[in-house]
Amino acid sequence: LSQELDIVVSGSTEGIVLIHTLKLGTYIRTLVPHIPADPDSDHFTVSFVGIASNGNLVIAGKLPSNKGGHHSVIYLYTINGKLIKRAKLEDETSAMFLEGERVVLGGATGSLEIRDTDYINIKHKLRLKTGVVAIAKDPRNQHLFVTTMDGKLLILTPTAKAYVKGKK
Repeated sequence: LSQELDIVVSGSTEGIVLIHTLKLGTYIRTLVPHIPADPDSDHFTVSFVGIASNGNLVIAGKLPSNKGGHHSVIYLYTINGKLIKRAKLEDETSAMFLEGERVVLGGATGSLEIRDTDYINIKHKLRLKTGVVAIAKDPRNQHLFVTTMDGKLLILTPTAKAYVKGKK
């Protein structure tokens, strides 16, 4: 949800994203990120939705794969419902955190990507030993907390690399 833009966004397993006003709950529009060529085929499943500070909508989910199973994708839309970009993801998205103009995606097999919300370009990428369960930031926006499937809590900070180098 975005108090500044007075909108709330919700997604469903049926592949539909709804946008309403926050104050009155008035319906604004429906987005359908993927329309299958065959109506009887599997459809896009929305896993995560969010609103960036620039007003763009980030939608992550799964599409059926030609080889069976699913593959993860991320869509970026304007607040007016225009598709900006779609990107296929290497890993199934298991966590998403949206802060300002960055989206952090955690994968079921250990990928961690930070992307911009202008064109969903990758800004930073890490490979963890196990899958990501949840992602959060501290109130002062200095640390990124990542919990993993093996029960560990990772605390990431932009200065960690410099700190480790200074300890050698």
